[in-house]
Amino acid sequence: MSGESPTAGPSAEAAEPDGSPDSAVLAALARIDGDGDRTALWAGGVALAVVVVGLAARIAHNAPFDPLAVPAVVFDALAVGTPLVLGATLFVVALTEGEPTRRVGLLFAGVFGPLATISSAATLPAVAGVIGGGGLALVGSLERPTTYRDGRRAAVVVAFVAAVALSLARAVGLLDAGMTVGAGLALVATAALALLVRIDWVAALAGLVAAAGLVAAAITAPYLVGSVLLVGFGVVSVPQLLVALALGGGVAAAVAGLRHGMPLFAVGALLVVLAGVPAALPRAMAVVLGVALVTRVTAEHAEVTA
Repeated sequence: MSGESPTAGPSAEAAEPDGSPDSAVLAALARIDGDGDRTALWAGGVALAVVVVGLAARIAHNAPFDPLAVPAVVFDALAVGTPLVLGATLFVVALTEGEPTRRVGLLFAGVFGPLATISSAATLPAVAGVIGGGGLALVGSLERPTTYRDGRRAAVVVAFVAAVALSLARAVGLLDAGMTVGAGLALVATAALALLVRIDWVAALAGLVAAAGLVAAAITAPYLVGSVLLVGFGVVSVPQLLVALALGGGVAAAVAGLRHGMPLFAVGALLVVLAGVPAALPRAMAVVLGVALVTRVTAEHAEVTA
């Protein structure tokens, strides 16, 4: 009798990790795929934090009264880091997707989106990657609507994809017009996020306060509000009432997501709201990411969607 376990042998040895780089990568991918929602939430939270920091820095530095002297190195770091973080987040979220179309589209957007930070010559491929990848992930994965709820969700998604395509195409000179249309579509779609989730009185009140606050600020300090909207959110040549509607709808959706126990929905909605008009690659990547998170949750939690 040798005293060794009868199960020990080649099969048991094969089950042991071999310590190679390939096996480590496969194990990491398996962990990401196995706990997809939590991984997507953490990745989305990091992206949201970067977007918030960039937004605060731009607004503080360009305030018409007593602007904050933000060091140039901060803006240089944000200019490079924001697209890279958003691209990495799109890549990670793509790995957690079970639907092949969404996975491929988000991977495409995540890989090509940050290319413009490497070289300005890569701007057009980056734009094509974000538009094409985002469109594939968000629209390509839609099924034929059979109910009013499905149709409403599809309309919101299509509006976002069209807004990204029109805004980016105009920004890089592929279209002579379309910036205002793209901005308007983006704001209308942002307001419509509230139609994708059940809004209770707390969420409705939060959205109403946010919208009313913006309207009141625009009346009392129009120059200040116009500066903040332009520098912080890329809003230009769009009625401020439409901006207020978008803010109210987005805030209501985010609060409703939290109250229904869907933090991933809230993170996605806030990404869309804070990204602003998707007329620049980082903004467009944030919008694609936010809409991907929102639609992921609405597909999985039909019981709390409107």
